Amino acid sequence: MKTMTQRFQTLLSVSNFSLAITALLMLLSIIIAYPLANHFSLSIQIVAHISTILVAALLKISYVGRCLAQYNLGLEVR
Repeated sequence: MKTMTQRFQTLLSVSNFSLAITALLMLLSIIIAYPLANHFSLSIQIVAHISTILVAALLKISYVGRCLAQYNLGLEVR
């Protein structure tokens, strides 16, 4: 059985990984939705705009998980 420290260490690792992935997805969706919009069909642009909103929510959840893990591990929360 995992201790609380191990659980928060796992949460920190998962949160860091998901922050990186969601940041990349956010960048990709913004690039598709705005500067390169004329290179994509309207349906792809709509998906990019919607995914910008959804990915932003996931990015925020990942950040909160990271802060929670850092706080409970006694690390500096930033």
